[in-house]
Amino acid sequence: MMNIYLDIDGVLVGTASPMSDIVDLLEYILERFPHSTYWLTTHCRWGSNQCAQWLEQNGLPKPLVDRLHRTVRPTHWHTLKTEAIDFSMPFVWLDDALLCSERAVLRQHHAQDGVFLMDSWDDQMALKALAYLKSIGD
Repeated sequence: MMNIYLDIDGVLVGTASPMSDIVDLLEYILERFPHSTYWLTTHCRWGSNQCAQWLEQNGLPKPLVDRLHRTVRPTHWHTLKTEAIDFSMPFVWLDDALLCSERAVLRQHHAQDGVFLMDSWDDQMALKALAYLKSIGD
């Protein structure tokens, strides 16, 4: 079992990856990790989950947004996203920009390998993330 943590901005929206590749990535995550995927984004913070509205506003297909809303679990964090990570479990955190203090927390937990940094300017990034998840998830 592995947890998946998803950022939104620069990872799923506001990225050069084509929407079809983003959809393929999300479909794989929903199929392979339906009970262990979490939002780790400013759109889900302090107990408020605005992910579905933001994703729909930014062009993700409504049926997929509805599935994400039903399946992906919210997280609770205040200052650093790392507050929401369960370091007792293997994880992959898809994000485009980590704070220095978040990197320090990852180092403290010897968990730097859990991060898959997304380059929002790379139009192949969603495909690279999908290939990575398939390589460790199968």
